[in-house]
Amino acid sequence: MKQHGIAVNQTMPTLILSPRFTEDSQTLWRTAIQLGWDVERLTSWRVGDRFLSLPEPVFYLEALMAENIAEQFGRKLLQLPANWLPQLPEEYRQRWVYLTTLAEAKMLKKPAFIKPPNDKSFPARVYSSSDLPDEFASETPVLVAEIVDWEKEFRCFILDRELRTFSTPIKRRIPRLYVKHQAWEECDTI
Repeated sequence: MKQHGIAVNQTMPTLILSPRFTEDSQTLWRTAIQLGWDVERLTSWRVGDRFLSLPEPVFYLEALMAENIAEQFGRKLLQLPANWLPQLPEEYRQRWVYLTTLAEAKMLKKPAFIKPPNDKSFPARVYSSSDLPDEFASETPVLVAEIVDWEKEFRCFILDRELRTFSTPIKRRIPRLYVKHQAWEECDTI
């Protein structure tokens, strides 16, 4: 990369993908290549030594795999408290949301948007109380939220109060990705 006509040695991150080929992982792979990143795909749950020595690894993994991989890198994943969204000021979430149990949600009189707070153990969607899954313990925590129609959805990832990346899911759930990096202005959208 050149800045003001001078060549600058810039280490680009390496995107490390899980063994699963999904539309999202393929989209991320194409975007990373456009940005000049290296891309590697894991073949198992074990990370080889060459991955451990990468200066700037960026991972896209399934939740079940992430904790195992983080441990191999000597890292611990941060977990948000289950009630982080209800505690967010309403001016940011612009709807009511509360944390309760699956048993309590099954007693609701009206449909609501219901989801597990920190995992994907069952699909996040609008449920009537009788539609909620039976295979989970009654004390399973769930978020219950007002049903809203989204004109446009943005998923933002913020670190140290700075926007790092965001996506806009579009038809067929293929996200448009915008990656903030030193090459931000050069980044095309997918």
